[in-house]
Amino acid sequence: MRAPRLALFASAVALLTAAGAHAQTPYEASGQTAPTAAPAPGAADFTDEELRKYDVAITRVRAVSDTLNGAQPTPEQQAEMAAAVQESGLEVVRFNAISNAAAESPVINARINAMKAPKPAPGSVAAGVSDAELRQFVEAMTKIRAVTANVQNGQATPEQSAQLTAAVEGSGLAVDRFNAVATAVSQDAGLRARAELIGARQQEAGAQ
Repeated sequence: MRAPRLALFASAVALLTAAGAHAQTPYEASGQTAPTAAPAPGAADFTDEELRKYDVAITRVRAVSDTLNGAQPTPEQQAEMAAAVQESGLEVVRFNAISNAAAESPVINARINAMKAPKPAPGSVAAGVSDAELRQFVEAMTKIRAVTANVQNGQATPEQSAQLTAAVEGSGLAVDRFNAVATAVSQDAGLRARAELIGARQQEAGAQ
């Protein structure tokens, strides 16, 4: 079997890094302590609907907190952030719980991004990628990242090329199918968001 194309592998490596920016919450921005009543919830403890509301609220909260530059918010700014949360339909305590969990778990941000991402166009290669294939792709990419991190000047050694091939073959995907999925992930935002969510979940599971 021919060796996988390194250039394509290298271009796909960055696709599976889930971003997790954490904005100040209304309580953090004001220097107050958020009330707590139970152990910190994990990513799986929040519903999709809660995360949708959180996403609406955090967008408005960030717009205010980004202007503070470390300063204490004015009463008007505190009120604006609190209103953003309340108008989203979330209680402030619940909003802060999600915000704190998002700072610890990339899965939450990945779930939000996956919910917001557009669906692949019907009949496209991306639309034909199954969840099982995407998991296989992500698993292969995890191993590929470890190899490509040591590649010098974009040129893989014979041993590294063999490791790249083994990473794909070990996933259960044929090299041609892997490359097709990699291309689709790089070109389709919805498929990429799904891949990032799978990667975030695998990373979190591996850390436990």
